[in-house]
Amino acid sequence: MLLLLLTLAVGLFTTTGTVRGQIPYDIQVGAWGDNASKGNMGVGAEIRTRITPPSGDDLAAAFWVGDNLQNGAFIQFGYQLTTPGPYCLYAEMIGDHGNCLGVFDNIGYGDARWFWQYWPNSGGLDFYYGTGPANSAGVNGSWHVYKISPNASQGWNFVFDGKTVWNFNMFQATKSKDPAYMVAEEVSSAQDASGTLGPVEFRNLIYSNAYKTWQAVTSLSAISGCSGMNPNCGVMIPYGVKVLGANDIVAGSGQPTTQTGSLLWPRTFTLTVSAPSDAQITIDRLPYLGGFAAQPLLQGSHSISVPAIVQIDSTDRLRFDHWSDGSTALNRIIDLSSDMNLQAVYVQQYKLTIISSFPSTDDGWYDEGSSANFGTTTTPRFTNTLGLMIFIGWHNQDGTTVTTQGSGSILMNSPNTLEAAWLTLNYLIPIVLSALSATVIVLRFWERKDAIGRIERQRIRANRAESDQPTR
Repeated sequence: MLLLLLTLAVGLFTTTGTVRGQIPYDIQVGAWGDNASKGNMGVGAEIRTRITPPSGDDLAAAFWVGDNLQNGAFIQFGYQLTTPGPYCLYAEMIGDHGNCLGVFDNIGYGDARWFWQYWPNSGGLDFYYGTGPANSAGVNGSWHVYKISPNASQGWNFVFDGKTVWNFNMFQATKSKDPAYMVAEEVSSAQDASGTLGPVEFRNLIYSNAYKTWQAVTSLSAISGCSGMNPNCGVMIPYGVKVLGANDIVAGSGQPTTQTGSLLWPRTFTLTVSAPSDAQITIDRLPYLGGFAAQPLLQGSHSISVPAIVQIDSTDRLRFDHWSDGSTALNRIIDLSSDMNLQAVYVQQYKLTIISSFPSTDDGWYDEGSSANFGTTTTPRFTNTLGLMIFIGWHNQDGTTVTTQGSGSILMNSPNTLEAAWLTLNYLIPIVLSALSATVIVLRFWERKDAIGRIERQRIRANRAESDQPTR
């Protein structure tokens, strides 16, 4: 976006003469933050004061943080160096007409002052600006924090080193539509850039999120071009950007040239994933054995997966239940924007083994502490090989009777084996038959003995009757 001191401003508010006939180029280099900084309600950064006054056809140089807003406006706050002259310290520009709303002050070479600017329409000439007192940006080499944030009146505050130096309430504060910016900018009236821009160091680009808390950006991408007033200015950009460290850049003269949008600072974060020791973790299709992985990864999207079942042995296993952040997806995509620790939470399962000669419930796996139901038919059965079978109950692996009923339940705190026990009657048949034969023999003996007794009694009665006849 355009610098405060456009050619129009110089012509209107200085005594050095007008240069309206020349076309100014607002040449910009710097960086913008990650996509998470879109929609911010405030932006800030530390900027190191470097005093290199404009020379030649350069009108001014400025170093600032700012936002393109959702209402079409643009806002910025930073420090500037200008060509010498008297300037209005608070004014509005409407087209080529300026209204000084404050006082004039002489600004000389090397007088670094903070400034702010608000453009209601980023594509027009209208804007408002304010400038600080002499040397308000501090001495050469000094660090200062510049912040733009909403105020209680629903306008904007400009905060320098923790102190509000200006508030602007003519327009309501609104969210940004683009990422947060930190930019070095030179206004030149020549067809080609000349002079020196910085180099100036920026660090710790921050923004205010939806919860009104400040947080650092997680990446920086290059800005190299001209402002919104002349986005296709056709001037070769001789300035560049160098990364000094995490969220720390130098922009201006003598730095490597970059293409707009190229990633300057691909910040990495550590993703730590833990699972049971027998589980294989997969991150971005790469396997990690032993149930643990701690990997430095670039910010952005990454895939993670763990197995649904971790088999310990034939009767013990683990079942995936959820992640420590609440997700229940086995295979998931995460957006890594900070160090992250994830634990795959598993549930212990035990196997219930059923042994039964006749239809019954099947084997099954059960969560630790749950109840397992089991059951079988209890109707007596006759088989050609085993004979008559009668259900007598369920036994566990050590032979203890669990229940004499046909069905029941068992608490699964360990693996269990249950067997349906049946009484086989085929080995009793010979004994029963022998007993029946003996009974028949005894009955027949007593029947024969009883018959003999009847005959003998009849013979005795006959003899008695014959002896009782009179003698003839």
